[in-house]
Amino acid sequence: MIIWCTGISGSGRKDYLREVAAYFAAQGQRCTVFEFGELLAKVQDETRIADDATTLLDGNPVVLEVQRKAAFRRLLDELRGLPAGEVAIVSNHACFMRRGRLQSALDMALIKLHLAPIIDMYVTVVDGAFDVYRRQQEHREWRGHLSLAEIAIWRDFETTLTQMLAQYEGKPFYVLARREPPETLFRLCRRPPPKRIYLSYPITAIADTHPELLAEAERLAARLRAAGFIVFNPMAVDDTPGGPSSSAFAAEAALPPEALAAAAPYLTSQTISRDFQLIDQSDWVVVYYPTDKISPGVLSEMQHARDVRIPVFLCAFPGAISPFLGILYQQAFATPDELIAALSAMATPPDGARPPAPS
Repeated sequence: MIIWCTGISGSGRKDYLREVAAYFAAQGQRCTVFEFGELLAKVQDETRIADDATTLLDGNPVVLEVQRKAAFRRLLDELRGLPAGEVAIVSNHACFMRRGRLQSALDMALIKLHLAPIIDMYVTVVDGAFDVYRRQQEHREWRGHLSLAEIAIWRDFETTLTQMLAQYEGKPFYVLARREPPETLFRLCRRPPPKRIYLSYPITAIADTHPELLAEAERLAARLRAAGFIVFNPMAVDDTPGGPSSSAFAAEAALPPEALAAAAPYLTSQTISRDFQLIDQSDWVVVYYPTDKISPGVLSEMQHARDVRIPVFLCAFPGAISPFLGILYQQAFATPDELIAALSAMATPPDGARPPAPS
């Protein structure tokens, strides 16, 4: 199996993939990560044209293209030498945001000719814009280059371009948060994969008044994973302007108010579109709603799931359920125990067989 994985600089993609490879090894299975940037750096060391990949971005685009082709040939040689049955992850960018303009990071002709037929899955690793900004300031080649708004724009293009490539090739595409456990990608490699669940729950409505309910939702996510499911948690990427993590970071980094204001429309819009994408890549939606607070976000997610024909399961809703809410879900459960037992029964193959290991 070959996975094409993208993610902008500072997204934590490299660290996440190292954790994924270690998780594979702990399960007794082989997984090799190929960092395209490292292959490109080897070419640069031999040609002595640029000090690093980022410096090359600011130079002659023709030279950059020649070096990418050389690195691509090395990648193909590495992939051809892999043992049968090993999982390979190619880590790369889909595009770059540099000096106010977007640059392609892909040679589409080479990918179409050599890699597209053998790529099984496309993935983009994302993290909160504030976390990405902080990481970029820690590296010389990116420090001071991009504003918070530019990071949000780049992240959106990176995700969209990767998704378009997957759609064009008819292959599955997933957005994975850097904070999700490495077992998520491991389980996505199983054939067939376990059931994928998007966990929907009130966030803005209870973050200040009932933070303990957010902790309960996190515990439910952990229990669903322990039951063998893949879980996509919307709180794994937190860049809502004014949210707990963004406010703390803004104060720490002394970001001017105008920088936050410029980024706010992108961050708000992307929070909505990202959560809908997480629903689209799921088999089921579990709505954990242990509060009488109205959550427009949860209601919108339930409506979206209904529109795209993804079953919704409601859990721990207090009091009587309005018939208008009733048209948005398939089953309701009083407790997480009842929910997990029912979903596990629905997910178990008729013969009780376990799904095969990654191929």
